[in-house]
Amino acid sequence: MFGACQNKKTETMIQDTFPYMVTAAAPEEYPIQVHIGYLLNKEKQLICGVPKTGLERGGWQYDGSEGGQGGNEIPSHLTLTYMAYAEKKFYQVDADLPTEKFLEVFKKGYDRLDQDDRVVHETYTTLTVGLAPGGVVVIWLSGNKSRVEICRLQAKETFVDVDDFFQNADNENEEQFFESMFKIAVPDSIRTEIAKSGIPYGLWDKYRDKYKYRFVLKPYDEKDKITSVRNLQYNGEEKFITEIKKAEEYYEESIPNICMIGFMVYHTEIVFNDKEMLQVFNTLKSKYPDQPIDIVITPTFMYNEMKVSVKCGNEEVKLEKYKVVGVWGG
Repeated sequence: MFGACQNKKTETMIQDTFPYMVTAAAPEEYPIQVHIGYLLNKEKQLICGVPKTGLERGGWQYDGSEGGQGGNEIPSHLTLTYMAYAEKKFYQVDADLPTEKFLEVFKKGYDRLDQDDRVVHETYTTLTVGLAPGGVVVIWLSGNKSRVEICRLQAKETFVDVDDFFQNADNENEEQFFESMFKIAVPDSIRTEIAKSGIPYGLWDKYRDKYKYRFVLKPYDEKDKITSVRNLQYNGEEKFITEIKKAEEYYEESIPNICMIGFMVYHTEIVFNDKEMLQVFNTLKSKYPDQPIDIVITPTFMYNEMKVSVKCGNEEVKLEKYKVVGVWGG
């Protein structure tokens, strides 16, 4: 059941309605909190609110906390005000949304495997509003191991009386409130980094750059193949491939963040470093603009470890900053 603000279906809109929950999300190191927000339909009537579920810092790649808000109409407009703790600012976005893109993605849906390894076709069930430093606002539709970006919007700095935002029990003024919440909400390591180098404005737009690439296995046993790839990307999108033939194809995607890769017997999870991947991918793309990129996975003896490199043309670069979470199977 979705929020009480959900509009009633009519006979004429059944084919263009898709039920969804609404959440808000933030990059893990840069928490936000929704002050007030709404989704509107094409008549500028209320569909539902963006839930106020407190501090959000679960990560750009994940949906935020559910707060009982949702709808079944294609949204046409978003108005949202939120607090960006790392910047000590309030932002507001007030923008039209691409209804045709929403409808296209909802209708297209995605395939996944059920518990009996049968292909099941579904559509998306969660609309997430991502909020990053610099007023970057990105909207995704999410499903089971599938996530698609719908649009990128720009919020502007705004003023909100802190007493309207937060019950100010300590009678702090605005500057004191911002400073105390900065210390509470932002991790120590990020506060240190901000003091040293500032906030990395523009990083979340760099994440949205696309590259044509695939994962390639160099096994001891030439019969082994990649059978599945679940790729959570730094831009917040996610793709889950469950067929050998499809795993051999190239896709236009942003740099990988967390990848679960299955082989004939073993499977592994690898976490990639964003700065390293951006540097390597951009260097290779500038040298070989018309050639796709291979992320090469080379298992060590008995698949105890995974070595990873990036290859384009005749050039292959060994990665150094990735982390192999584990190797399972056998």
